Amino acid sequence: MRPGGPPRSTRAATIKDVARLAAVSPATVTRVLQGRESVRPETRRRVEEAIEALGYRPDHIARALVTRSSATVGLLLPSSGDSFWGEVAAGIEERASERGFSVLFANAHGNADRELAMIEVFLAKRVDGIIVAGAAGDPARWFRHQAPELPVVLVNWDARFSPQDVDAAQVGPPDEMAASIAAETMRAGGFSHIAFDDLGASRMLVDHLVGLGHRRIAFLGAMPIRPSLLRLLGVRQALGAAGLRPDPVIPCEETLEAGHAAAAALLERPEAPTAVIAYSDLVAIGVIRGLHAAGVRVPEDVSVVGYDDIEVAAFVEPPLTTVRQPKVEMGRRAMDRVLGTRTARSGPLHEVLPGELIVRASTAPPPAGRDGR
Repeated sequence: MRPGGPPRSTRAATIKDVARLAAVSPATVTRVLQGRESVRPETRRRVEEAIEALGYRPDHIARALVTRSSATVGLLLPSSGDSFWGEVAAGIEERASERGFSVLFANAHGNADRELAMIEVFLAKRVDGIIVAGAAGDPARWFRHQAPELPVVLVNWDARFSPQDVDAAQVGPPDEMAASIAAETMRAGGFSHIAFDDLGASRMLVDHLVGLGHRRIAFLGAMPIRPSLLRLLGVRQALGAAGLRPDPVIPCEETLEAGHAAAAALLERPEAPTAVIAYSDLVAIGVIRGLHAAGVRVPEDVSVVGYDDIEVAAFVEPPLTTVRQPKVEMGRRAMDRVLGTRTARSGPLHEVLPGELIVRASTAPPPAGRDGR
């Protein structure tokens, strides 16, 4: 190919033009456009240079007619306005763009019936795959007799449990219950699932707090959903290894207001904890505000930690110690799985990604004389 490439004409370039310039077959150009790994690096480079030189743009409508592919993936989110899911969506869209796919977004707002309705919309649009993030409903409801071969991937499925399961998670054998929840999640309607290692994240937080000298550690946010139960069970496992137990465990919805109210409930106890593990950063921020309103200092009087590392966690006062979820990477993995399943038709995959402990200023050793020893 000469420097600068051939002059661009007013006629739109075709795959055959790209193939001729790169000295390959049209089928090879198609494999490059589809992101197939079977193309040699040198061949891929020549094709990509030819695409750039000719200003080639794929005709997605024509390709859909030939391949029966819309080059579109449906993404169902709890809320696109949530910064956590926004980062997951960014990873999905990034990988989709690299592979020549578009993403069709919809919000479910935690409503199982709306999830079902939005999936029906995706099916009507003939998407090539569906990613469901933080699903509230039962995946088994989604596809009764429709599109059985359609790739579907769950991200952090919020599998629902009973209030009795919340009670059991506080007193039952944590190892057995964690294994039972993991088995339930792996079934997940027969779909692939990209999940966060909630148990491992809890161990990180407990080890950090115990290492600082804390012995009275509360857990706020016991709810009948998979992530909450696993985080509580992980806290119990790690505290049990240190000869301790959560003191106390308080139910709490995932809102700032609920965290604020839970902080007030903690302060009413005869012996308040020296550290609080909140179900999420959002709850933790509410807890910090509630403690401040009562004249309790963080971390001088009480240390507070959360999960997720949402964007605002580094900007509250004090900045929040938390476990960072690999949100963008989870999105990338979900998209990889959708596209890989389309080509390989492989079975369901359950993948658990580890978190990273981010230590900030919301944790410190307990006040002198209040370490519980």
